[in-house]
Amino acid sequence: MSVSDHSAKSRWKSAFDDARMRVVSDFRQTRFSWGGFFRWSGITLLAILVALIVTLYFLDWNQMRGPIGRYLSERTGREVRIDGDLGVRLFSFQPRMDVGGLFIGNPRAGESKGVAQDEPHAATVERMRIEVRLMPLIFGNVILPVVEIHRPDLLVVRDARGRTNWDPKSGASDDAAFKLPPIHRFLVTDGRIRIDDAVRKLHFTGSVSSEENAVGGRAAFSLQGDGTLNKNKFTADVTGGPLINVDASKPYRFEAQVQAGDTQAAIRGAITRPFDFARFTAGVNISGRNLADLYFMTGLALPSTPRYRLAVSVEREGAFYRLNDLNGVLGSSDLTGNLAVDASGKIPRLTGKLASRSLTLDDLGPLVGGGEAQAQQSKYLLPDTALNTDRLRQTNAQVDYSARSIKSRDFPLTSLDTHVGLEGGVLNLNPLAFGFTQGKLAGSLKIDARKQVPVTSVDARITEVKAENFIKGSDKPLQGTLEARAIVTGSGNSVHKAASTANGTFTAVVPSGGMRHTLAEWMGVNVLTALGLTLSGDNSNTNLRCAVAHFGARDGILTAQRFIIDTDPVRVDGGGSINLRDETMSLRLQGKPKAFQFVRARAPITVSGSLAAPGIGIDAGPLVAQGAIGAALGFINPLASLLAFVDPGLAKDANCGPLLAEAKAKGAPVKQSAVRNAAKPRD
Repeated sequence: MSVSDHSAKSRWKSAFDDARMRVVSDFRQTRFSWGGFFRWSGITLLAILVALIVTLYFLDWNQMRGPIGRYLSERTGREVRIDGDLGVRLFSFQPRMDVGGLFIGNPRAGESKGVAQDEPHAATVERMRIEVRLMPLIFGNVILPVVEIHRPDLLVVRDARGRTNWDPKSGASDDAAFKLPPIHRFLVTDGRIRIDDAVRKLHFTGSVSSEENAVGGRAAFSLQGDGTLNKNKFTADVTGGPLINVDASKPYRFEAQVQAGDTQAAIRGAITRPFDFARFTAGVNISGRNLADLYFMTGLALPSTPRYRLAVSVEREGAFYRLNDLNGVLGSSDLTGNLAVDASGKIPRLTGKLASRSLTLDDLGPLVGGGEAQAQQSKYLLPDTALNTDRLRQTNAQVDYSARSIKSRDFPLTSLDTHVGLEGGVLNLNPLAFGFTQGKLAGSLKIDARKQVPVTSVDARITEVKAENFIKGSDKPLQGTLEARAIVTGSGNSVHKAASTANGTFTAVVPSGGMRHTLAEWMGVNVLTALGLTLSGDNSNTNLRCAVAHFGARDGILTAQRFIIDTDPVRVDGGGSINLRDETMSLRLQGKPKAFQFVRARAPITVSGSLAAPGIGIDAGPLVAQGAIGAALGFINPLASLLAFVDPGLAKDANCGPLLAEAKAKGAPVKQSAVRNAAKPRD
């Protein structure tokens, strides 16, 4: 390498090193500045914002109809499109949007599982304008000064499983309340609404309109329409005051007249915070043929009743409803109380307390499928009208009910107290307590409707009830304290069908008491007594030592397993059966005198026929045999023929102590003191 080349190389190396050192020195002197970062970032964002504002200001919004429709379609799971013009005015203290030809389809197959897919649309709007106040919006408050909707057509469909064509894509419940912000100027022209609800069996078509001012005394807002509800004609007429300058802090008042078949409702209420439909109060006057018909309007499984008329104050807070100051009549019975409904779950829950000052017992007939109409149509004494047990699975309830007095044609009842529990399709009336003039009937009733055929169980006790109270009139040929218990279970969707399959036991006893002497002798078929020709003319009472009846129920047939009536002059042994399938009975009572009777017919007394009208007679078979014996003896000696009708009276007292103890063991509420007294030897 030459000296000149070496010198040139050295100069290049020296220059490179000087440059490298200057770069390193400059880098070391450089410092990061957050102020500069934010300054340049702010400039960049401001430039983007300015560009966005300029773009939005000069934007042809019709070009955005497709992207907006596709975005909303994806978010909602249904087709949404704007077929008309789209105009937006953003740069104003009151931004405005004008939409023409809005189309909202029903959910797609994957979202709705078929709800209303055969319908052309869920909603269409020919033209709509919405304005919003800018300053409140900045602080999170939405106020709509103007909402104008021209020719809206709304369709609401709900299938039998409760799914609607308006369920959100997420599958949220349709029970959420509809809520609108305050609207100061709300105009609806030529509106149409259609409802097809398979759950409530409601088919409704109505027209909706609103005006800025009431004209000629008419309300500014109105919804009118008609259709059918559970195959009955349904009409609705809803009106409200002017919507100009609606204040969110003041209630918006409305009125409604609704009629569905025989059910009529007049409503005067107010939306507490317009227009949050989850909060309102209303006074409701409602009347109809049967309270159970309200199921199709309220979704609550209410009991069947006679014709009713009620007034109630309703208050709603979200999913909770309070029914305060309920007052009215059902049939000829009054009803007062307070109730609450919790609709936050899948199944609504009803709670509260109800009471009657005076209850007419006949008004309970429809509760179990009875009543005058049923009695005219059915050949059975027990109600055979089918209970609507499907509804028992659609409401839960815990309600107390009491009646301070009871009007009854057949039973000396004085009061009623019960607790109604309904959970998961199982109805429990426990306790179920009727008061008598003396004594009570208490127990429980359970209807398990979780399966297609409901199962009914009854456990009832009668304690310290005076038997003579069941005998009308002042003449009381029988006195004593009745104690009884029934434990039966049957399946069927009516009282008659459940009784027709009943299995269980029924035990009744009268531990002691009195019986008209002539009645006791007549049960022994003392012919002279039966003819009113008693030698002594004794109309006094004789001692009723005990009476015991025990029936076993199997497949709707009650068979007498023990039937004894023991009085001082006569002991009566009975047998037979009661058929609840066809409601007939066939009982035989054989009297056995304990003292000498000169003329006695050895013929059993029969109680037979329908339960509604049983007949009392005498079995002629033994009497014919007795007469044949008398005739045979008459061939020997005419006086000897009388021997066939003479009874030496050799019957013994019934062993009442063990009989009562046995009845007590089988569930009859017999006091131990009565068992001990009956076991004492007779003087």
